[in-house]
Amino acid sequence: MGRHQADVNGVGLNRRDFLQGSGGLIVTFSLFSPTRAEAVQGVPTGSIRPPPADRLYAWLAVHPDNRVTLFTGKVETGTGVQTALAQIAAEELDFAVDRLEVVMGTTSETVDQGPTYGSMTVRYAGPQIRQAAAAGRQALINLASAHFKVSVNELDTKDGVITVVGAADRTITYGKLVDGKRLDLEIGASGEGFAMKVAPKARAKEPSTYTVVGKSVPRKDIPAKMTGEFTYVQDVRVAGMLHGRVVRPYGVNAKIIGLDETGLQDIPGFLQVVRRDNFLGVVAETEWGAIQAAERLGATLSPSGPDAGQAKWSNWDGLPPMDQIWDTVRQTAGVNVAIASRGSVDMALKSLGGGRMLNATYKTPFQMHASIGPSCAIADVKGDRAIFWSGTQMPHETRRNMAKMLDIPLDNIELRWFEASGGYGRNGLDHVVADAAVMSQAVGRPVRVQWMRWDEHGWEPKGPPIVQDLLGALDADGRVLAWRHHMWVPTISDTHLIAAELIGKPDIIGETGTASVPVITYAYTFANADVAVHDEGRVSLLTAWLRSPAQFETTFAMEAFIDELAAAAGQDPLAFRLAYLEDPRAIAVLRAAAEKYGWVSRPAGSKKPDGSGKLARGRGIAWVNRDDSRVATIADITVELATGKIKVDRVVVAHDCGLVVNPDGLRNQVEGNVIQSLSRTLHEEVTFDRAHVTSRDWQGYPILRFSEIPDRIDVVLVNNRPEYPSYGAGEPSTNPTAAVISNAVFDAVGVRLRQTPFRPDRVKAAMG
Repeated sequence: MGRHQADVNGVGLNRRDFLQGSGGLIVTFSLFSPTRAEAVQGVPTGSIRPPPADRLYAWLAVHPDNRVTLFTGKVETGTGVQTALAQIAAEELDFAVDRLEVVMGTTSETVDQGPTYGSMTVRYAGPQIRQAAAAGRQALINLASAHFKVSVNELDTKDGVITVVGAADRTITYGKLVDGKRLDLEIGASGEGFAMKVAPKARAKEPSTYTVVGKSVPRKDIPAKMTGEFTYVQDVRVAGMLHGRVVRPYGVNAKIIGLDETGLQDIPGFLQVVRRDNFLGVVAETEWGAIQAAERLGATLSPSGPDAGQAKWSNWDGLPPMDQIWDTVRQTAGVNVAIASRGSVDMALKSLGGGRMLNATYKTPFQMHASIGPSCAIADVKGDRAIFWSGTQMPHETRRNMAKMLDIPLDNIELRWFEASGGYGRNGLDHVVADAAVMSQAVGRPVRVQWMRWDEHGWEPKGPPIVQDLLGALDADGRVLAWRHHMWVPTISDTHLIAAELIGKPDIIGETGTASVPVITYAYTFANADVAVHDEGRVSLLTAWLRSPAQFETTFAMEAFIDELAAAAGQDPLAFRLAYLEDPRAIAVLRAAAEKYGWVSRPAGSKKPDGSGKLARGRGIAWVNRDDSRVATIADITVELATGKIKVDRVVVAHDCGLVVNPDGLRNQVEGNVIQSLSRTLHEEVTFDRAHVTSRDWQGYPILRFSEIPDRIDVVLVNNRPEYPSYGAGEPSTNPTAAVISNAVFDAVGVRLRQTPFRPDRVKAAMG
C-alpha cells in the first residue's frame, strides 16, 4: 500500500478495558454473531460518561485476533451508514472492511458526534472518523518501527499487516503488535457534534489512492436481518424487567378528571397504575397484562369519547376542522424569511402587456413517519442513576434530555443503543424513552414500553401541513418575466417530549423551532423573483422532522409550477428548465437523467392518446438541490382512466452527492427514497377530528404496496470522483417525486394535481 511517514510521536498503550467506567456489562450487538440481547446487569455504580474525543481509544480498538472495532456516536437507521463509516475507517487503516466491526450509539462507549439525521452522517462524521483512523494507522506504524527497530519509511501496511520493505519474513499483524492493550494516544479534538475536529495533525490518504472507499461493499447488517437473527431494540430483554403501557388522553390536550382502578387487580400479572400529573400508565409483569390493563383504563382499542374507559378525561376538541387546516396554517403567526429576491415582481407584472400570468396553490397534508415497527424502549431508573435501551437517532441528546427530565446527574446516565424500525426523522423513539423513564422511576424496576400501533400512528410527531402560493408571468415570447413563491410552513422541529409535558415539565426539554432550515433551494435565474417562507410554530398536532423535512413539499410546488409555465409557453419541460439554470451540477444531473431515460423533446401534454380509451401514459421531470447534493428524476406513469389510479412504471434518478463511499449502498438508498416518497405522494395523509388523530391503523393510513413498486428504478451516479467531497445522500432523492408524478399526470391526461396524496378519487375528480 506504499510507504508511510508518521507524524505522531510515540503511543502509550494500556490494556483496553471494554467495560471501562460501566461497572458491568455493556449490552451491544455483534454484527458477526447476532443474538437476542439478554442484559443481566443492573444500573452500574461507576462513571458512565462518554469517552474523551481526544483519545484514540474513543474511536478504535485493535483486538489480538487482528480484528478492529470502530466506535461512533452515529447510528444505523437502515440507510447503510454503518457500512460506509466502516469503509472510511478501513481505508485509512489499510485494513479489511469485513474484519472491522462497528459499535454505534451507546453513550458510554462512543463520542457525541451529533444526531443521525439530515443526510449528514457521511458528510460530517466521515471526516472525523477518517482523521481518527489515520491517526490510528500512524500510531501502529510508530509501534512497528520500535518493534522492528527500523524507520517508519521502511514499513508497508496492507490488510492489517505491517511488513518491513524488502524483508517479507519480517511481518506483524496489528493485533499482535497491540497485544490487547488500549490505544491510549492523545490525538487532539476540538468542537462538538457535527463541528467536531478530530486528530487535525493526522495525515489522511489522498483520495486518488482509495481502494476501499468508492467500492461496492456488502452491508454489514443485512445478513442477520434477512435471517431474523438481528437484535432490534424491540428484541432486548433485561433481567427483572416489567412491561408498561401509556394510557393516552382521548383529546390531544385533555386532562385526567377521574380514575377508577376497579378490576385491574384481577388481570394476571398486573402490578400498578402510574399516575403523575396528567401522565397515566400501567405496569405489569407480562406484556399482555399491561395491554389488558391499558385497554380497561382507556378503552384504547375503540375509543368512543372521553368516558369510554375507567380513566375519565376532560372534553377537549381544540383541533381545527380538517378541511380548514390550510386556513389555520396561513393564519398562524410566524416570521417571514426571504429565500430569494431579485428585481421587482410587482413592476414586472405591470409591464406584462401581451404576456400571460398563472397562479396556483399547492397543498400537502400532515404525514406520519409510519414506522413499521412501533417505538420501544427500556428504562432502568434507580435513585440518581439510570440506564436506557433505545433505538433513538440521537442517543447522546436523549441522554441529556433524560438527565433534565428525571433530575439525575448526567454522568450517572447511560443509553445503550440498538437499532429500531426506520425513523426517517424524529418519530416516537425519543418519546417512548421518556414514557419508560417515568414508569421505571415510579416502580423502581426496569420497565419496557412498547407502543401499540395506535400509539405510533396517533401520537408520533407528524410532518406538518404546508400551503404554498405561486405566481408566474410569461412575456409574449414565452419567456419567464416574473416568479413568486410563498410558503407557509409550520414548525418542523418541535422537540418537546410528550411525557415531559404530561408530567408538568413542558418547557424543561425541547423547543419549538422555526422552519428556517433550508426548506427550499432556489436556483433559477429569473430576472424578477420573490421567494419567501412564512415560518410558524406548532399548528394543532405535534410536528417534527420527516424525511427531507419541508423540502419534499416545497420541491413539489416549485417543480410542478415550473412545468405549468413550460406548458403554457408550449415548450419542452427539460429545455425550459435548462434555459434558466446556471448551476453546472444541476444541469449535469438533468442531462444525465435525460440521457439514461432516452428523453425526446416535446411540450408536456402534447402526446396523443394510445387509442384504447382505458389508459393514458405520461412522463414527468423534476430536480432538487438538497444540502449540496443534486438529484434529477424522470418517471413514466400510467393513469387508469376509469378509476383515476396511477401506476408508476419506470423511474430514472441521476444523483450527484460528490464522492460516493459505497455505490451499491447509495443505489439501495435512492431506491428506498423513491419507493417511500411514492407512498407519500400517492397514499399518505393523516386524518383527524376535533379531538385526535383518526388514521390510527394501516387502513386509515395506507402505504405503498409491493404491487405498486415501479418495474424499473434506474440510478445514474454523477460526479462520483475522488476530488469531490462526500455530500449527503440520505434524503435528496426523496424530493422530486411528487412533482415528477404530478407533471407526468398532466402529460398523460392534461389535468394538474396540486394537492397530495394523489389518490384515485382525487385524480378522477380532477379529470371529471
